[in-house]
Order: sequence, then structure tokens, then C-alpha cells
Amino acid sequence: MKNLELKNLGVQELNANEMSTIEGGGLIGNIFGVIGAVATTVGGVVNTVGTVVGNTVKFGLTQLFTILGSL
Repeated sequence: MKNLELKNLGVQELNANEMSTIEGGGLIGNIFGVIGAVATTVGGVVNTVGTVVGNTVKFGLTQLFTILGSL
């Protein structure tokens, strides 16, 4: 297997510090990005579930009062 010389193709080598600062990259920045995305998704699901449960309880109570009022 031949070694591929990337320098001949115009590829620049970066050290660890340069790799972490280019385009917002780096392990810590990526982890915080993933955590933020998960928190946003979970928050949306919790809000939706809360709305559905609230509407269901409201509907059930309305029906119960209607039934009890007709007795």
C-alpha cells in the first residue's frame, strides 16, 4: 500500500489547538451542541405531552359536570 502525500494535494496540517478552534470544532463544543439539541427536543415533547394531558383532563371534567348536571 502506498502512502498518500496530502501536502502534494494542497492539504494543510493542523495541530490539536488549531483543530479545536476551526469552525467551532472540538470535542467540548460538539458535546454541548448535542446536549442542547437533546434538551430542545425533550422540552418540546414534554410541552406537547403536557398540553395533551391538560386538554384530556379538561374534556373529562367537562363531560363529568355535564353528566352530573343532568341528574
